[in-house]
Amino acid sequence: MKKIWDTQNGQAMYAIDETALHNRVIKKKNKARRTADLTEKIFIGANLFAATLVLVPSIIKDKFSITGTLMMVLMYITAGFILYIRNKRLKTQDNFDSSMVGDLDNAIATADYQVKFSKTSRFYLFSVVLLTLGSLLESGAAWWVILLVTIFFAVTYMAARWEHRTFYVSQKKDIRAMRDKIISMENEEPEDKFDQQV
Repeated sequence: MKKIWDTQNGQAMYAIDETALHNRVIKKKNKARRTADLTEKIFIGANLFAATLVLVPSIIKDKFSITGTLMMVLMYITAGFILYIRNKRLKTQDNFDSSMVGDLDNAIATADYQVKFSKTSRFYLFSVVLLTLGSLLESGAAWWVILLVTIFFAVTYMAARWEHRTFYVSQKKDIRAMRDKIISMENEEPEDKFDQQV
């Protein structure tokens, strides 16, 4: 923003490329939406695929384990729940003012949703780990298989935690900082006018 003082009429004038700034805000809003959209689709697809991988062999062999069945049911329910909250998000994502601050509030709401989704998914991972290990023990799997699966889940959890901090939390902070900056710039104008009049 470039501030210009007009000495003839004693008013503070602001030369702002509002279109470019608003376009930048819209890009952040769309990026937050794309991130949430992709995450939801991946989780829905992964849960449906994994649950089906448990279901089909169980039907073919006509053998259902307790932990395998619980995991399958959990994954199908989780996929359905994510689909539900996704539809809810899509219905409410445009209930904001069609202004620069409104678009930023929209982006913040989506980023906040993504942060909560990411945090919840890590707790969900624990239930999958417990059921998977239970299924392996129930089927009498070798100790090294159980160890490899445990290491895999541990690495997955650490990667999810890193992703949560690096992408989702930082994106939310970035959008909030941008909103605070724009609000502060808007509040500067009347104060500067008053100072110059005094």
